Amino acid sequence: MALTSSTEPAKDPLVGKVPPRKLTREELLKTHKGHVKKQDLAPDAPRPVKQPVMADAYPACTKSLKELEIIPLSDLRVATHHRGQAVIVKIISPPFIGAGSVSIVEDEFGNVDKIAIYNQGDTSILSGVPEGCFVAIKEPYYIYNNSPSASGEALDFMICVDHPSDVILLRFTDPVIPESLRLGPILKTAEDWRTAGDKAFLEKDYPTAIFCYTEALEACDPSAPEDDQKRTSIHTKRSGTNLLLGRYDACRSDAVASLTGSPNADWKAHFNAGRASYGLCDYASAKEHLSKAVELIQSSSSPSSSLAAVQKELARAEARLHEESTGDYPWTDMFSGLLKQGSNPTPHLDRGSFLSNTVVQSSPLHGRGLFATRDLAPGDLVLVEKAALMPNQYSPARASAALYASMIRQLCDNPSLCSSILPLFPGDDFPYSYPADSRSPGDIVDNHPIIDIFQAEGIRTKNCFSLPLATVLATRPSMPDNLLAKGLWIQSSYMNHSCVPNTMRSFMGDLLISRATRPIKKGEEIFQQYCPVKPVPEVREKQFQDSWGFKCVCVLCASERKAATSAQEKWKETMDKIDKTCGKRKIPDNIAVNKGIKSEDMAPESAIRQVDKLMRQLEDLHEAEIYDGLEETGTDLIPRLTLVYPTNWLISAHRGRKNWVKVIKYSLKVLRNFGFRTVSAEQEKADRIEGVEWDPMGLWNMDENRSAGLMTVHVVAALRRLNEAYTALGRKEMAKRCDEAAKFGYMLVCGFEAELSNLDM
Repeated sequence: MALTSSTEPAKDPLVGKVPPRKLTREELLKTHKGHVKKQDLAPDAPRPVKQPVMADAYPACTKSLKELEIIPLSDLRVATHHRGQAVIVKIISPPFIGAGSVSIVEDEFGNVDKIAIYNQGDTSILSGVPEGCFVAIKEPYYIYNNSPSASGEALDFMICVDHPSDVILLRFTDPVIPESLRLGPILKTAEDWRTAGDKAFLEKDYPTAIFCYTEALEACDPSAPEDDQKRTSIHTKRSGTNLLLGRYDACRSDAVASLTGSPNADWKAHFNAGRASYGLCDYASAKEHLSKAVELIQSSSSPSSSLAAVQKELARAEARLHEESTGDYPWTDMFSGLLKQGSNPTPHLDRGSFLSNTVVQSSPLHGRGLFATRDLAPGDLVLVEKAALMPNQYSPARASAALYASMIRQLCDNPSLCSSILPLFPGDDFPYSYPADSRSPGDIVDNHPIIDIFQAEGIRTKNCFSLPLATVLATRPSMPDNLLAKGLWIQSSYMNHSCVPNTMRSFMGDLLISRATRPIKKGEEIFQQYCPVKPVPEVREKQFQDSWGFKCVCVLCASERKAATSAQEKWKETMDKIDKTCGKRKIPDNIAVNKGIKSEDMAPESAIRQVDKLMRQLEDLHEAEIYDGLEETGTDLIPRLTLVYPTNWLISAHRGRKNWVKVIKYSLKVLRNFGFRTVSAEQEKADRIEGVEWDPMGLWNMDENRSAGLMTVHVVAALRRLNEAYTALGRKEMAKRCDEAAKFGYMLVCGFEAELSNLDM
C-alpha cells in the first residue's frame, strides 16, 4: 500500500515541518466566530458536498485508537499524513457548517488549532460537532487552509478529516481523554442520560438522542439486577431512534438486545427488528421477526390496532419475497403510480429484487461477470434489481454528488452493506490497495466500519448508472430533461460490457430491469451496454478506455479492428458529406402547401438522391468479409452503425412523400444495419410473388440466423414504419406482424409491455 507522507510540492519549504508560526487562539476564535455569525443569517442554506479528487487519494486509517501514538497539536507537520499517530482534542467553538463541519479545537497542552470534518451524514453528531465534545483524529492530515505566502506569515492551517472512520466521537467518560481536558461527566446517572435522550428525541435531534441513550447504557451497572429493566428500556428507545434515522443495523441489534421474554414488550422489539430488516431489503429476516411479533401480540394485551399494523408490515414482507422468487410484478400499476407523483417524484418503489436467474462468477473476459443459471428466451427477465444506493431526488446537476453522499452515509450507518458494495471494482487506475493480511475498508475498528472515500468514489464512478424516472418516458420526444438521477445496483454492476449485448437494460423508479434480447444458455455470460454505442470505432474505443479503462473485445469491435484504416478514413469523409446534405431538410413552403404536407416533413429530391448515393458509397466501404461473414465468430451479420443515420433520414424523407415502397426498403436496411437478419427489398418482393412472407419476430432468434443484432428504440421505430407502409399498401397481415414485433421490441426497450403511442407523445 502506498502511504505517502506529503502531497504538497516538494519546493515548499514548510512541507513536512512544524509551522514556525500559527494563528493564535484569539485569532482563530475571532475569525471562526465571524463565519458562524454569517452562517446564522442563512440557517437553511443547502449544504454542499465535498467530492473526492482522485489525484489527492490517500488510504483511510486501519488501526484502532489504542494502536496509535497520541501526539500534541504542536507536533503536526504541514502537508503530512501522520501515520501511526493520533490527536485527542476538545471542541471549543460552535461548528461552522459548510461542505464539512469546521471547529476550533484544543488539546491537553493548551495548543489550539482548526479541524474540518467532511463526509459525515446528518445522522451523525460529527456532521456538526457541538462545543464541549471530545474527538480523536486518527492519522491526522494537516494541510494549508489558505495559499502559502512567500514570507510564511499569517498562514492558516487545519486538520482535514476526509475519511469518516478517521474521526471518533468520544464518550465523556472515555479514559483516553486526558485528565487535564476532563470536566467530569455532564450527567452522572443512567436516568439523567435517558432523560436527556428523551428531550433530544422530542426536539427531533435524533443523533444527540442516540448519543445520550448510549451514555445511559454505559452508566448502567451490569452487575446490578435492578438496572436490567432500565437497560431494556434504553435499548428500546435507541432502537426506535435508529429506525427513524435509517440506521437499520443498529436498530435491529438494539431490538434484539431489548427482548425480555414478555409478550407485551417483545412484540415491539420484533416489530422494530422486522422493519429494520425490511429497510435492509432482508425480507426473509423481516418476515421471521414480523411473524413472531404477530404471534406475541396475539397473546398480549395490546390493542387490535397494533396487530393490524404488524400484519400490514408482514404482508409487505411476504409480497417482496414473492417478487424475489417469481419475478412477478404489476408493471402497469407501478408505472401509473410513478406518473401520479407529479412534478417532484420519488424514485423509490416498494419492491423486491428478482435475481435467481443470475450468478456472479469469474469471467474469462474481465474479472468477474454475471452468468445465467437457466436457459433464457428472448424477452425473459434476466433480473429485476432494486437500487442498493440511490438519492431520493432527480437532479442532473447534483446527481453524482448526491449519490456519493448517499453512498458514504449508508456505508457508515449500515455497515452490513460494506460486504456487498466494497468488493465492487474501483478501476484499474485506483492508486493503492490494502494488504490482504491486514484490515481493510468494511472491517469494524473502534465500533465503526473503515470507510475509504476515494475507494467509494472509484466504485461509484465505475459502477453507477444514470437513469430517467422510467425508460418508457425517455422514449417520448417530450421527455423532460430534469428527470435524471444516478444509482448503484450491485448485481447488475457485475455485468461486463458488449456493444452487441444479449440483454437490454431499462429502469422504472429505482428498479433496474434486464431482459434477454436473444436466446441465452444456462452458464452463458450475460452482457449489457455500459453506454450507447458510438458508430465510429476509434471514438467508442476512446470512450471505453477513458471512462472504464478497458478495451472492448465484443464481436463488433473485434471485427471493425480488422477493417482497413484507409476505409475508415473514407467513412468519416463520406459521413461528413452526408451530414451536410441531410441538413438541407426543408423544401420551400409554397411547394409543401401544393403537396399538402408540412415543409419540415419533406426533403428536396436533390438531397434525397445525394444522400442515397452517399449511403451506397458508405455501404461499399463496409467490407463484406467483415460485416457479412466472419466464420471464426460464428456470426454472419455485424452491425453497420455508421449507416443507421442516413438510412433513417431516407425513411423520413420518403415517408414525407408517402413513397411506401421506399419506406419498406430503407426500414429493412435499418434493421440490417443494426445487425438483424431480414430480407432485402428485392428479396422481399420476390418472396411475396412466391407466397412467402418474412417473419419480423424472427429478428430475435439470433442463434438460428447467426446475426449480432443490436436492440435499440430505433429498431422499434423501423418496425413501426414497416407497419405503416404495409398498411398503406393494403398488406394487412405483414402490417400486423410488424406491429407485433414492434410491441415486443418496445417491451425489451421499456422493460414491460408499454403502449407504442408513447413514442409519439
